[in-house]
Amino acid sequence: MTNRAELEQKLGEALRGVARIDKTERGLTFSRLPEWTYLQHAHAPIVAKMAERLSGAHIDIETAASQITVTYRSTRDSNPSTNWMAGPSTIAITTDGFEESISHSNGNLRIFNFDVVEQEIEGEDSIATFDLPKVESPRIVQIWLPQNCPIELISIEADNDWQPASSSFKPLWVHYGSSISHCEDADGPLGVWPVAAARELGLDIYNLGLGGCANLEQFAARTIRDMPAHAISLKLGINVVNNASYTARTFGPAVHGFIDTIREGQPDVPILVISPVCCPAHENNPGPSSTDANGMVQGQQFSEHDWIGELTLSGIREILSELVAARATTDPNLYYMDGLQLFNETEALTMPDGIHPDAAGYRKIAANFVERYPREWLA
Repeated sequence: MTNRAELEQKLGEALRGVARIDKTERGLTFSRLPEWTYLQHAHAPIVAKMAERLSGAHIDIETAASQITVTYRSTRDSNPSTNWMAGPSTIAITTDGFEESISHSNGNLRIFNFDVVEQEIEGEDSIATFDLPKVESPRIVQIWLPQNCPIELISIEADNDWQPASSSFKPLWVHYGSSISHCEDADGPLGVWPVAAARELGLDIYNLGLGGCANLEQFAARTIRDMPAHAISLKLGINVVNNASYTARTFGPAVHGFIDTIREGQPDVPILVISPVCCPAHENNPGPSSTDANGMVQGQQFSEHDWIGELTLSGIREILSELVAARATTDPNLYYMDGLQLFNETEALTMPDGIHPDAAGYRKIAANFVERYPREWLA
C-alpha cells in the first residue's frame, strides 16, 4: 500500500494537466489552475469549481504491471433546480493500443440550489482495477482522471513497481476554452475532444477548457505564458456572447491583450485561434443566454441602443478572422480556424440543450479537428 507521502512524491513527476496538488487526511486533491490564480478568481466560485474537475488530467507511469488499481473518492454535483446531475466518475487507462474505462456512481454528492450548496451526501471510495496485457519489460501507461468532478486520489497500486514516465516523451499542446472544450458530458476522460485529438496527433495535452469560463481572463493567459508548450490553441467566443461579457468595442482589444501576454513568454510557439462552433440561438442573436421551457438555449433581441455593439457568434468569427490576419503579418506563428469547421449548423442540431454537444458530438469535434487543423500549426 502506497502512503500519501510516497504517492505525492511520485505524482510530482507523473501528473500531467494539473497545476496544483493539495493534501488531505487520506490522499491528494488537484486543480488545473495554479494556486496563485485563486485570489484573482475568488469572486467567481465557478472558476475554481471547474478547474478542480480534471478534464484532460492524466498520470503517466512506466511499469511492467499487468494489474493496476486506482482508489479515489469523487464528489459529483447535482442541481435539481435545473434538473442536472453529473454523470458517473470515470477512470481510464491507455497503453500500447489498449484502453479501458471504469465508471462509478458511489462517491460524495453535492446538492446545489443554483450556486448554493444545500446538502452534501457522504459516499464511498471508488476502486477501479484494470487488467492490462502482460509484458516482460516496463512500458508507458497513462491513467486518465474524471473530467466531470473533483476527486481525492487515495492510492495507485500495481502488481509490479511503477515509476513516473519521462515528461518529454510527447510534445505538449496547451488548449484554452469553455465548457465545449471541458466536455463534462463526454463519454469519460478519453471522450474529451482535446484529449481524443491529442492522442490521435501524438501530443500530450494540458486542457484549460473550463465550463462557464474562457472570458479572456488574464490569469489564464499568464498561466499559458509560463507553460513549456509546443503548440497552443485558444477557442474563444461562446461565453463572451452567452454571458454578454464584451462588446464589439472591447472584445478585440481583450483578445490582443490575451495573446500579447502569452507572447511575453512564448514568442515563437505556434498559436491557433479557434472561433466558436455553431450555436443556433446565438449565431445572429446576442446574449445573455436564457433557456426555454424545454431547456434549450435562447438568444436575445438586439437592444435599441445599437452603439453598444452587442456580439453574436457570426460577429465574433469576423472579428477573430480579421484580428489574426492583421497580427499574422508580424507574427508568422499565429493561425486561425473557423469553429464551423469543427461543428457546423447541421451537426449542431444534435446538441441536447442547443449549446453543448453530446458525447458523440465531442467525438465528432475531435475527428474534425484532426482532419482540418492548419498543418503549419504543428509543423
